[in-house]
Formats: sequence, C-alpha cells, structure tokens
Amino acid sequence: MPVLHLNGYKINNPTLLARISHEELEALFVGYGYTPYFVEGSDPRSMHQAMAATLEHCVLEIRKIQRRRGAPERPFGRAGR
Repeated sequence: MPVLHLNGYKINNPTLLARISHEELEALFVGYGYTPYFVEGSDPRSMHQAMAATLEHCVLEIRKIQRRRGAPERPFGRAGR
C-alpha cells in the first residue's frame, strides 16, 4: 500500500507527481493495479481524522483480499483491460 505525501514541494521545487492532475495521478495508480484514495486539506486536526479513516478503510480492504480463497490474481491481469 503506497502512501504519497504530495504537498507540492520537495526541497525547493514541486515533486513530479504533484505536478500532474488528479485524473492523471489516479489513472497512473489504477494502471499499476491500485485503488487510489485522495485525502486533502490543510487543517491538521481534520486531516489527521480523515487520514486515519482512510487508512482504516484500506487495511480492511487488504484484509478482505487476504481472506479470499484460491490462487491470488492480479486486479487487471487480463489483456485488453
């Protein structure tokens, strides 16, 4: 589960992933086989709660996948998707 902190800057310049649109970033990670979630804001208290809730959701989704029986399969393993 990759977690990106895209505050827009790394040292003095924006990071590469912070420069692209949400749509492109989402498409990139969907292409890698992930389900991206965006948590945004500037208020530390509400961001802490939003991030905690999102991480909890992600962990529960990972546990569902781990409990599935049978051989693991790639989310987009078929050609043409």
